[in-house]
Amino acid sequence: MVTSDALPPLRQSPQCSGLPLPAILASICIFLAGGNAKAQTIPPVFAVTLEMQGIRLVSHQAATPQNAVQEIKLQQQLILQQDGQFRSVSESVWPGNIKFHFLSTGNKDGFATVDLLQWRQGLEIDRRPAKDARNAYADFLFLSPALLLEQASKRTPLNGPGTENDKYQEVSFDDAAGRPASMIIERISGQVQSAKTASATYEYADYSMQGDFLQPRKITVKSGGKQVMQWHLKAQVAEHIDAHSFDLPAGYIELQDKGILRATLIAPGTYRVDGSESGYHTGFSVGTHSVAIYDAPISPAEAAKVRALIEKTAPGRKLAYIVLSHTHRDHIAGTPSYVQDGVQILTGKDGTLAVERQLGQDVASKVREITARQELDLGDRSIHIYPLASSHASDMLVAYDKASQTLFQGDLFYLPEVGPIPPVFDGGLELDSLMKQQQLQVQQLVGVHGRSGSLQEFQKALALRRAEK
Repeated sequence: MVTSDALPPLRQSPQCSGLPLPAILASICIFLAGGNAKAQTIPPVFAVTLEMQGIRLVSHQAATPQNAVQEIKLQQQLILQQDGQFRSVSESVWPGNIKFHFLSTGNKDGFATVDLLQWRQGLEIDRRPAKDARNAYADFLFLSPALLLEQASKRTPLNGPGTENDKYQEVSFDDAAGRPASMIIERISGQVQSAKTASATYEYADYSMQGDFLQPRKITVKSGGKQVMQWHLKAQVAEHIDAHSFDLPAGYIELQDKGILRATLIAPGTYRVDGSESGYHTGFSVGTHSVAIYDAPISPAEAAKVRALIEKTAPGRKLAYIVLSHTHRDHIAGTPSYVQDGVQILTGKDGTLAVERQLGQDVASKVREITARQELDLGDRSIHIYPLASSHASDMLVAYDKASQTLFQGDLFYLPEVGPIPPVFDGGLELDSLMKQQQLQVQQLVGVHGRSGSLQEFQKALALRRAEK
């Protein structure tokens, strides 16, 4: 919260009935009278550029199972235009030095996102409809409370719900997507102190003037009363942004059809599930009497469909093992759909802690932690499980089917569904060391993300990483 001694100097605004308020924008003023907050319209070409540095606190993505929350470093450049057009360039670094770099651009009719590093989405454009674009723009406005207030005043009267005092007024409004929201405004300064939506609370502090534009330099975002994000911001304003700023870069293509849910044969007895709604993949190995399944991504509902497909592909075989590559939520959320008598859930060291925290004691009771090389007998097929204390997840497991020379892994090696081979992250180097140490003869590497890769593709990705040095 901003204290009175931190406020910028006040100045008179003749359009605010003589009330001494700072100018929030060149042509916008706020006044509180009769229980209402009001704002004047600013030009439609007006744009705000925010340079943002911050952290995000993410649940169930930590580098070790002991930790429920991981701190992720973020950078973002955001352009918000008064007419609803926006552009966002975001960067983040996750455990194992895994980097994301996305560009999103859109307007009231829809928006599109591309992967600037071309490893997670490859060359494909992720397009979203008008409703999603309006929601995204509405969410972005909460990072610029002066612009938020001006936008809100154009749609609905900013009426106070009655909980007021001499210093602050609370007002309710509909955000740019038509969703109910509220804000607390300091009467003297006209500064928005906080704003609240159905899913988040934004707390604003350390206001400064950028010309005539008033912008907080610190924003704390909370959900359920807990901090989930903190931003430090710098703002710039402009009356015109080059239209080409909102263009997508060349070389990207429309999203390709991935087909229906199906089990793709990689080698005899070795499969990967393709065509899931989430785009995640589950691998499985089939022996004469049992099946080993590698990862259970996203949700019980999606995993139930995958399980039915596996049972159809391998009729009469027992689902004996669920091998979780690591206990990040997106890789294990579907595990409850596989829990039955006799099934073993395999995790790395301390994985039980993360499974119980996320999925409960009933699922955790089925967990067996692997801390040294193990062999799974599926009948005429043996699967070797190797623990790997990866920088991405210390409880990482890698599965190797010697008969087909297939390696199953999660988040250590990525190839996009459509696009060139990217350099590996740190996990790829760790996987390469394991393969050499254990003298594994690998022909295919099957992952949870993207397409399957050959040994030659893996070696090229390693070479690209080493060339960066």
